[in-house]
Amino acid sequence: MSSTTTAAAGRGSGPPVLCVLDRAYRGAVEAQFFHALYGLLDLHGQFQRVDVALRGAAVTLAVEEDVYRPAVRLGTMTLDTLPDYRGSVRDLVAEDFTVFVDREAVTALGFDPERLVAGTVLLDSAELALRWPEYEQVWFV
Repeated sequence: MSSTTTAAAGRGSGPPVLCVLDRAYRGAVEAQFFHALYGLLDLHGQFQRVDVALRGAAVTLAVEEDVYRPAVRLGTMTLDTLPDYRGSVRDLVAEDFTVFVDREAVTALGFDPERLVAGTVLLDSAELALRWPEYEQVWFV
């Protein structure tokens, strides 16, 4: 890829990376200002390509939910600066990340694949594993 093409695509010169997330919940209060999906947005301009694979319970981050509100009540105080993980998945898709979602985990957890965030890519586990050679690095985030 030429430097002109890289600049035009808004991508950096680092290697193509696949970031795999297996755990969905990492502590809402502790992670309210910075969480894994938010951090991935910062990587976008540093690498040729950064894709995300949601597996296990992390697939819930890509399931649309009508009643979810990122807030928690602590005594008399409502903390409403918690991460909106579904919003972060939407942001990743909007920034041209490919977000893969493991089909087996979605169905095992009882979710309808039709309820996934628009633009995510539903894949079988084996198909996702077959794509790993496309990346120079695979990170478990």
